[in-house]
Amino acid sequence: MVLNVSSPSPARPGEEVVVIGRERPYRYVLDIIVRMNQGSENITIIGKSKNIPKAITVYNILRDRLGEALELKGVSIGSIYSKRNKRVSYIEIKISRRI
Repeated sequence: MVLNVSSPSPARPGEEVVVIGRERPYRYVLDIIVRMNQGSENITIIGKSKNIPKAITVYNILRDRLGEALELKGVSIGSIYSKRNKRVSYIEIKISRRI
C-alpha cells in the first residue's frame, strides 16, 4: 500500500507534503509521525475536495497525540482548477515539530 506523499523539494530541505486520499486518517497520522521521527521538521497536509474533513481530522489526531511537540504554522484554503476545468477546493495545513 502506497500513500501519496511527495519527497521534499530541493529548495526547502526538511519539508514534506502529504496529500490526503482514500486511506483512513490513522494511516496518515502514522506516516507523519514516522517522518517527524526521521528528521522532517516541516510537513504540509493537503486535503482536496471531499478529503478536506479528513485532512482536518488528521491534524486533530496529531494535535491530541503530540500535544506541545506539534506547532501549527499556518492554514490556507482556496480553490484550483482541475484537469477537467472544474474548480476544486483545498485546505493546506502547515505543521512543524517543536524541539
